[in-house]
Amino acid sequence: MIDDPYPEKWQDLQLGVRRIFRNVGLSADVEVDLVTPRGLVNVDVLAIDGQSVDKIKYIVECKNWGKTIPQSVVHSFTTVMGETGANIGFIISKHGLQSGAKEYTRNTNIVGLTYLEFQQRYFEAWWKRYFCPRIGDAADRVLQYTEEFNRYRDKEYNKLPPEKKKEFDHLRSQYMVHSMTFSMFNFPTLSSKLNTGTLLDVPSDLEGFKKNVLSSIAPGIEWHCTTFRGLLGIILEFLQDVEAEFNSLFGGYIFDIEPVSGVGEEGPPIEDECL
Repeated sequence: MIDDPYPEKWQDLQLGVRRIFRNVGLSADVEVDLVTPRGLVNVDVLAIDGQSVDKIKYIVECKNWGKTIPQSVVHSFTTVMGETGANIGFIISKHGLQSGAKEYTRNTNIVGLTYLEFQQRYFEAWWKRYFCPRIGDAADRVLQYTEEFNRYRDKEYNKLPPEKKKEFDHLRSQYMVHSMTFSMFNFPTLSSKLNTGTLLDVPSDLEGFKKNVLSSIAPGIEWHCTTFRGLLGIILEFLQDVEAEFNSLFGGYIFDIEPVSGVGEEGPPIEDECL
């Protein structure tokens, strides 16, 4: 799945839940103190969907135990949910809830999940909002070198000495398909109506995606990883290495243009916990 479903430490479970929430666009933190009528209560993970009309609040209890979670834990968590005004509560663990605990949560706003089930619940959102855009953006940087028409690239190309032009032509031929195809991962973000078949389908499993999609994009390349986050890291590294080969011919990335003051400037960088 997205990450290893069986983290060794409870801190890793907390951080993993926070990271997935952040990847799909929520604000999230671990070890948050919340004010209740009984005083401060510390929760493992607090996440807020700032894009929703009512700013939906999630509270997560993480239990990296080697056994199923008893009903007593659910009872305590119910109190926290009620006193903090949370909309949805997750109890995330290695092995899920005991039968009595499952029955207790029926028809409530509390959901018991294994970490694997939590990842499955949010995989499609993670795929569309995080995995695909990051690959598409990285590929777009390479695509500017390899695309058929680019006047700025051609202008810089004409300045190169003959031996570097020959090297550029070889690189462009070698990576044209890779950059074009990987850039298509941005299509779901640009328009939900665009569809290129298997390429943009949400994959059901990692090995199937490698075999059915990546083997056609980059035949001969082995993608050694056991999670989709690991795969994301490998693909990004591949695209960054390709870009670096082009950059070396020109002495740097030739498409970076200084923004006009007050126009196109970005705010402070957002914390990135992707890898």
